[in-house]
Amino acid sequence: PGIFPPAPPLPAARTSCASQPGLQYQPAVLRKEHAATPSIAFAESVDQLGAQRVAPLRPYVRFVDRTYDEAAAFVRGAFAGKPFLALHWRRTDFHAVRRSHEWALQSAADLIKHARHAMRRHGLAGVYLATDSDDPAEMAEVQRALRFARVRQKGGGSLRDRVETANLEIAICASATRFLGTRTSSFTLTILEERRAVFGQSEESGGEMGRPPEEEEAVVEGGKEEL
Repeated sequence: PGIFPPAPPLPAARTSCASQPGLQYQPAVLRKEHAATPSIAFAESVDQLGAQRVAPLRPYVRFVDRTYDEAAAFVRGAFAGKPFLALHWRRTDFHAVRRSHEWALQSAADLIKHARHAMRRHGLAGVYLATDSDDPAEMAEVQRALRFARVRQKGGGSLRDRVETANLEIAICASATRFLGTRTSSFTLTILEERRAVFGQSEESGGEMGRPPEEEEAVVEGGKEEL
């Protein structure tokens, strides 16, 4: 409520309501009783395919080409071909709804630890940060530590502008050399799917932030740091 504007009325010569639970799983009934119906919509049935059946379709569910072109242009300008880390750091409502979920909430200090560890371990040169944080102090703390890059919000902040910006960020994070996201976040899940299905990234190149790594993880052996 309050996010999506009310839909305009749809003209129809006839409407009917078939309140039969599971009707979408009964093709024989649909063919027999609704063969002449020009259009059918189901409510509360977004999970009807299941993850295993959806996975093969995911490579074909893509953004418009413009989104990928803009993402590639941003990455070229921000990182100049160097390997980079992308982070999705969910904040705002997660402070209230994820307080009891282990490691779903990561502080600014935790995020910095995760990023520095990944950058040392994988030889990464830069950081892209996707976040909904509205806390200037924590954003300043992370910026001082990581010098991250971000895209600017498109347009004037309308729903369409926000969606297009989010899609652009998904494509940027999916193209990153490495990615770390937020546990229980559907945005992180979408990025991980996009990385594997569209960008062909390995599964091990992306994941979710868990227990923050220790600050000092280098082990000096034979006069050389081993990370």
